[in-house]
Amino acid sequence: MLRTRLHRLLFALVLPLVADGAQAQATLRPIPSVARAWEARPVLASYGGESGGSAVPAPAPSDLDFIGPPRVARPRPEVGDPSMRLVDFELHAEGVGSATFEGAQGEVTTLRGGWQVALGRLTPGGLSYAFELGTEASFYDFNGSPVAGVSDPFNDVYDTRLGGRFLYQVDEEFEYYGGVQVGIAGEDAVGMDDSGYVGGAVALRFNADPNFALIAGFAGMSRFDDSPWLLPYIGFDWNVTERLNLRTEAAEVHASYQLDDAWELGLEAIYDFRQFRLNEDGPLNQGSFRDEEISAGATLAWKPTDKVTLELGAGALLWREVRFSDGDAGFLGETETDSPFYASASLRVRF
Repeated sequence: MLRTRLHRLLFALVLPLVADGAQAQATLRPIPSVARAWEARPVLASYGGESGGSAVPAPAPSDLDFIGPPRVARPRPEVGDPSMRLVDFELHAEGVGSATFEGAQGEVTTLRGGWQVALGRLTPGGLSYAFELGTEASFYDFNGSPVAGVSDPFNDVYDTRLGGRFLYQVDEEFEYYGGVQVGIAGEDAVGMDDSGYVGGAVALRFNADPNFALIAGFAGMSRFDDSPWLLPYIGFDWNVTERLNLRTEAAEVHASYQLDDAWELGLEAIYDFRQFRLNEDGPLNQGSFRDEEISAGATLAWKPTDKVTLELGAGALLWREVRFSDGDAGFLGETETDSPFYASASLRVRF
């Protein structure tokens, strides 16, 4: 009881500080992937008869959604070892239509694709952990560019990252989660020491009741040719009905409606961020490129078996800004684009 009261006091102190910090920054920023809440979490429950049954952890869900949507419900396994091994593998692809630069000549079309694997263990009523490794390739097809005298500023770029995340369940009301990720992002000839970045987060989740939780956290990310940022953020996770869920975290909003056991419809708005170090012998002399966007769209997830999930998505970019920096001349400028449509697909397999 004393421990629960202490955590209640901590949450009551942290939440106003985080809210004031977020208001002071007057901005919403994208959060690292390790900052996102664990989609499935162990549920503590009491088993045994009314006369003397001992309290033991409920069986843990058999996998976690480390990578984001889809959010199709996953049935619990039969009662057994409450500590479950986690192995998730995902392939994903996305295409963004032709975007015209505002105030400059040219346009760009973008294709992305990659994979991610997550390994870990989920333990009810204690420390759960996971490690994830992934790579994404981005192909920018420029037809002119906002950089004067440069029609094709760089070649294909890649982002490879390694992350570790944790979830510590204090009791039925309080959880801590977060993690750290490191990565390298850039063109093919860029060295690891020039293209490395780091991000991290820690958050406190208060389960006010079984259907509503409040979230308060801090997240940070280093940036190429710019100062790193530290973002306080708040959010909530609300089961509006048995089928409808609404969740917000920092600059992300997700709504999902479970049509039946296999199909789920989702709506989402996400602020995303990518950055890349450029080759030394390229037009921008080992400068950098940053791509920031706010997207809004719909998803449809299909789970034909407990181990396979396929998701399709489509929507539009509400806002997009690209930033160029030259290794010799420094910052060159930021340019917004118009709002093209995008389409995405992902396939996730659990072993």
